[in-house]
Amino acid sequence: MAVIFTFSSLPGKQTDGPPPLWYFIERKGAHVFEYALLMLLAFRFFRYSFSQEKMTLLLLLAATFSLVYGVTDELHQFFVPLRGARMPDVFIDGLGILFMTTLLFLTTKKSLPKE
Repeated sequence: MAVIFTFSSLPGKQTDGPPPLWYFIERKGAHVFEYALLMLLAFRFFRYSFSQEKMTLLLLLAATFSLVYGVTDELHQFFVPLRGARMPDVFIDGLGILFMTTLLFLTTKKSLPKE
């Protein structure tokens, strides 16, 4: 979260025209990666802290936590010079969260003991 906050605190840059495609892919790919990692870390924290809870509840809790952080990060960027709060970025963050949630669901489902 500190890394995300630090990068979000960097002022934006004025450009002439739209950025090149590689720049767009790099920036949005970073959003997906960092929020997938946040989801993984949040899940591991909640799984350790609430070990008796069902896996689906822990996944939902971690995903909600990660998405709320994404929303507050965009709100924070609203106050950074030459940056702005953009809903599409929250949706892109959500893609990273959804990717990791799906991956965790599939991998933890296999590792659960059979009843």
